[in-house]
Amino acid sequence: MKKKPTVDVESARAAKRDDYSGVLETIRAGGFCPFCEEHLFKHHRKPLLFKTKRWLVTENAWPYEGTKYHFLFIARPHVEEVADGPADLLKDLQVAYAKLRKRYDFKGATLAMRTGDSAYTGATVRHLHAQLIVGTKRTKASTPITVVAGYKRA
Repeated sequence: MKKKPTVDVESARAAKRDDYSGVLETIRAGGFCPFCEEHLFKHHRKPLLFKTKRWLVTENAWPYEGTKYHFLFIARPHVEEVADGPADLLKDLQVAYAKLRKRYDFKGATLAMRTGDSAYTGATVRHLHAQLIVGTKRTKASTPITVVAGYKRA
């Protein structure tokens, strides 16, 4: 059985963020998972903020347009589905979230996690991760931050 690539360049093209598609092409050619701990800093441009038992926490190197903060929680074991992770995976995500909330004192945020086949979810990396997206307070002049959460029928 042929091994699936760990990145989905088509999903990256939908997001249109700087040179992200090109970086994913390079990663795909290298044949490694960019979110596995031993490979994370081959292409990731932001420092590790902290680790918990189950998660690596960093800023997103390619944040969505308009975010005040955009963090990544990257599962330390290589899993693609929430159900395949250790039993305490989500409990430890709560610990990591609380630490960020205390450090950055945000008033609200969106926690997004895509799990499973990226052709359905819009994820670009097939390694379980969550995104914590923090915007600014809504005003009459503000516009929404756009996040790919999957695909709708044509």
